[in-house]
Amino acid sequence: MLTYLHDKMKGLLLVVLAIIAVSFIFFGNWTPSGAVDPATGKMGRIGGTTLSLNDLIAAQRQTLLEVTLETGRIPSDDDRFLTIQTWVRLLQNQAAAAAGIDPQPDQLLASIRKNPLFLKNGSYDPELFQRFSANFLSPQGFTGERFNEAIFDEVRTRRLLGALSSTSAVFPEEPHQRLERLFGPVEAQVLRWEAAKLTPPEPSPQDLASFHKNNEQAFAVPARVTIEYVEFTAGGTDDESRKKAGEAAFSFTSQFFNLAEGQARPAFAAQAAAARLRVKSTDSFTAADTPFPGETDRRLIAAALRLSPEDPVSDFLPSKNGFLVLHRKDGQPGRLLSLTEALADVKALWQKQARLQLAEQASRAFLERANAELARGAKWEDLVKAAGLTATKVSTFAPADTKPLAFPDADRIRQVVTQLEANRVSPFLRTETGGLAVYLAQRLPVPAEVASAQLPKIEIQLRNQRRNQLARDWLVSRAILPGNELPQEVVQILRGSF
Repeated sequence: MLTYLHDKMKGLLLVVLAIIAVSFIFFGNWTPSGAVDPATGKMGRIGGTTLSLNDLIAAQRQTLLEVTLETGRIPSDDDRFLTIQTWVRLLQNQAAAAAGIDPQPDQLLASIRKNPLFLKNGSYDPELFQRFSANFLSPQGFTGERFNEAIFDEVRTRRLLGALSSTSAVFPEEPHQRLERLFGPVEAQVLRWEAAKLTPPEPSPQDLASFHKNNEQAFAVPARVTIEYVEFTAGGTDDESRKKAGEAAFSFTSQFFNLAEGQARPAFAAQAAAARLRVKSTDSFTAADTPFPGETDRRLIAAALRLSPEDPVSDFLPSKNGFLVLHRKDGQPGRLLSLTEALADVKALWQKQARLQLAEQASRAFLERANAELARGAKWEDLVKAAGLTATKVSTFAPADTKPLAFPDADRIRQVVTQLEANRVSPFLRTETGGLAVYLAQRLPVPAEVASAQLPKIEIQLRNQRRNQLARDWLVSRAILPGNELPQEVVQILRGSF
């Protein structure tokens, strides 16, 4: 399972989860029903075998079990991420079967005994296994056969990804090049174009209408929600205390998920009272607020806003002192303002964008010509002077050094110099006040003590990146093999996230 695999295997499995989760930013309007052939109910094919809607639902239930075992969290059974992960696991299982990977009983038993869900003080505890069976497997109708199948799939997937990762390679010069770009001190200069000094044109009514239509979300009243929640506080700062709090939170929240057909969801307040938990409540809040006292993790707020009347209870979520389980008490959906309601804001934002475009246009000709002239031996100072611009030197810094930098837009400048060659100027970079470009005068040698400390870490990072890239490429190649037909939206997600 993810929580106890070797670091190499964790990376490969986690990247599959991560690329799918991030992809929904770009493909958020997809639903499984959009992929159904209304004439045949065909959802797709794996290995030449047609999958019906019922087949996919059964596979998704199995994936729910496997993800719960791997992460210790119960995904919602209508979660789009879970649906995509189901297709990923079907591809993995097909490949493992084709490769003849057949785990032995002792390997399956060892996998169960090493799962952190069933460990106490580092050793397998049968009581924890029985508790998991009573709180999750039995209520959800998972048989011993299904559980064994989940373990079987996990073990052979681990072996499959292990074989795949063994083919990755890093060329000897790559770590040194990365070291120089990240930790080599740089001398740089910054050119700025201030948008406030530019006069934008006056927008026509048609300009404003079109701009409002294309940027509706910028003029939206945000969704608001009121949350009640219970907290499971860890008795100490050690791992065992936090683990016990997590087990209690898992037991509490599992009773709200994956209910049998016709079974009503229990009342949150009643279940909390039965468990002798104090229910706390927030004021109404939006995504920009910090409603949970002492909590700064924005993922809590995002999780709260994802709750709905149909799915009002969250999974157990990490908090500063343990875990929280959230319940949606009330909420108001967001609303888009009409052009008439938002006219002043629409015009102000239109003119701000127009100023930024003017600043970018003013920079483009100079930057293109400057790099060409620098390549022919021209001096940077002469080019800047001839263009009537002013370049400001910034203090010498190493891009990966976490020490705060005093000049504006420091993080943007840190990033861009890692991609620049010496004696070259960057493309135009937009900022809140206009835009800038960075000239890299020179990159100095990495101090010996920094090199000795960071080079091994960079080598490991590059190897992991290479393995992850192999896993991503492999996943795409499996999806388009003859005999495999995934919903087009799924293929777009797998391709578009790379």
